[in-house]
Amino acid sequence: MDLEELARLDRAHVLHPISEFRRHEKQGPRIVTDGKGIRVQIDGRWVIDGLSGLFNINIGHGRTEIADAVAAQMRKHAYYPSFWDFSSEPAIRLAERVVGLLPQDRGLRHVLFTTGGSDANEANFKIARFYHAVRGEVSRQKIVSRGHSFHGMTRAAGSATMLPAYHVLSERDAVHVRAASNYCLRCDLGKDPTTCNIACADDIGAVIEREGPSTVAAVIAEPVLGTGGIVPPPSGYFERLAEVCNRYGVLLILDEVITGFGRTGRWFGMEHFGIQPDLVSFAKGITSGYLPLGGVAVSDRVYEGLRDASPQGQNFMFGLTYNNHPTSCAAALANLDILERENMVENARDVGQYLLAELHKAFAGHPLVAQIRGIGMLAAIETAQPGTTQPVGGQTMHYTRAIAQALYERGLIARALWDNIALSPPLCTTRDEVDEIVSTLVAGFADVTPRFLEV
Repeated sequence: MDLEELARLDRAHVLHPISEFRRHEKQGPRIVTDGKGIRVQIDGRWVIDGLSGLFNINIGHGRTEIADAVAAQMRKHAYYPSFWDFSSEPAIRLAERVVGLLPQDRGLRHVLFTTGGSDANEANFKIARFYHAVRGEVSRQKIVSRGHSFHGMTRAAGSATMLPAYHVLSERDAVHVRAASNYCLRCDLGKDPTTCNIACADDIGAVIEREGPSTVAAVIAEPVLGTGGIVPPPSGYFERLAEVCNRYGVLLILDEVITGFGRTGRWFGMEHFGIQPDLVSFAKGITSGYLPLGGVAVSDRVYEGLRDASPQGQNFMFGLTYNNHPTSCAAALANLDILERENMVENARDVGQYLLAELHKAFAGHPLVAQIRGIGMLAAIETAQPGTTQPVGGQTMHYTRAIAQALYERGLIARALWDNIALSPPLCTTRDEVDEIVSTLVAGFADVTPRFLEV
């Protein structure tokens, strides 16, 4: 089919996440037909994928090694469930590989593979509640998550997401409660970050006290706020959060869905901040998006608690059809081979530092840029009215959506995340490609800024 016919059929039949139906019927899809390195071909035009798809195409586009690995596995056996002790070589090898990549002093030695990040978080909520229940604390059902957090779109993971836009016409479940985030520029508590003494971490303790410690199973946190705006934590934040969790006997679930597998310049975001999680959720970069896969890593403490305190004969009552999927695990193994062989984690650290430095230089003194921040191959350009934290144009995303559109027209995909322009290029990005990205950003901002300065 030609692109015009494909677009017609798409308008007629395909539902797109985070899209407005009326607008989509009018303008139609942007059809991706090819990809190579950091670029994708869309509607016949090559553009830079400055988002790595959705924070996930870590190795870049067009790596045929993964197609070869998947085909080889499917010729043997494509799939069999892992219920009732059935297993497969790819799942076993991948579990060993992931455990070896995780920081060895964290005791994270037990892995369950899911289909993505949302169900990884769903699994960890279940595990946290199981852990407390078998110890006689059945009332520990609540999950505390932080403002500006994103943890998925399924029911429980969606309820743990604390971005209001995701709850239009849909209430969150009451067992998911909100605490302050570590978004210093837009502090939930109205504090001065230079003098607050990490009050946002203490607020999690205050929320646990308010809800009743005997009702709280876990706190979930991203090492770096992702969809909420690419926000690294202030120094000492996670040490304070660990103290809070230990004080109340609450588990810490670390959502590494975006930050895992090299995105931050280390294999996992927890390595930057000395985080000691009880449970970890991961996805995205484990296959670089070539096939759906996520997973959870369970600490020895939690695993042994479940094993030893569960009643004799009591099964672990969680399971999805595609847990530990052999073909997806084969894709992940090939992906990890590429990441290691081509030193992409180290490249993400080094080139990511260069990207951040170039953004600081390019936007220093820009009247509508409030902050540049990032870590590894994650970066955000935060916008605001001069001298304030108020949205440009009087409404969140008016300015950033206009910039994202201008950038796309100039050949760069970036994302309007609220009042930020967000970047997460593939980990294979070179310094020359960073220069191209930054020069396009400067031109895109120049296209749009004058008309907003007049408002």
